Amino acid sequence: MTERIEFDSKILEDAPRINLSRRGIISGLAAGTVFPLISSCTTNPATGRSQFLLVGDDAIATMAAAAWTDMKAETPQTSNTALKNRVLNVWNRTAAGAGKQNEQWDVAVFDTDDVNAFVMPGNRVGVYRGITELTENDDQLSSVLGHETGHVIARHAAERYSIQTAAQVGLMAGQIAVGQSETLGKYGAAIGALGGAAVQYGVILPYSRSNELEADKLGVDYMHNAGYDVTQSVRLWELMDANSTGSRPPEFMSTHPDPANRATALRQYINARGYALM
Repeated sequence: MTERIEFDSKILEDAPRINLSRRGIISGLAAGTVFPLISSCTTNPATGRSQFLLVGDDAIATMAAAAWTDMKAETPQTSNTALKNRVLNVWNRTAAGAGKQNEQWDVAVFDTDDVNAFVMPGNRVGVYRGITELTENDDQLSSVLGHETGHVIARHAAERYSIQTAAQVGLMAGQIAVGQSETLGKYGAAIGALGGAAVQYGVILPYSRSNELEADKLGVDYMHNAGYDVTQSVRLWELMDANSTGSRPPEFMSTHPDPANRATALRQYINARGYALM
């Protein structure tokens, strides 16, 4: 689910009026001058990819702290010692494969049927009992945990927050400009809706799917470094595909790629890296 970022409209009450023609709006957006943003583009050493970041790791971790505390208070955690030890053992080994064994991590195993796991900024990892029951072995569980580690190392939380924030500021600037036009003003609601859909389906969701695939591949690297069978990452997504058939939206409407496509992408990556021949 895409996170909604709240914005206080009172901030705009004393803002200077913007009076742009339709050509001016389009030209300004193309040139990046309709609205100013203090941003930072850095190259992530783990991926070699340039990232657009408005916030740093510490800031985004602070934002997530309250949500993590609430989740642990509201969601039951397993009392099954064997299950907790299994998750922690696989986690420790996988984190070592990522070079993160010396960091402090808070790993919680939630006692629900959800077939999922997640990571929150600040080295907080949640694993649901349901995903541990779907996995057939520790190699597949390592694929899940390696994926979550990949999100942390690739700084995906900060990147997604930055993209969503910039997109919403851009939409807001566009709506203000449209509102100043006598010609376009009467179509303001429709233009806003179309713009929101374009940003959602053309920017935010593709970014999210790209992040998921990147985390999958990083997870395979960490599995390999930890001595796990990387081919089991493909098997995991085949299981996920079978488990979710008929219950997921079309890929273009989802934050996550189709499981079958993820399995195919991982098979190609494993072959290309020479980890195995599949």
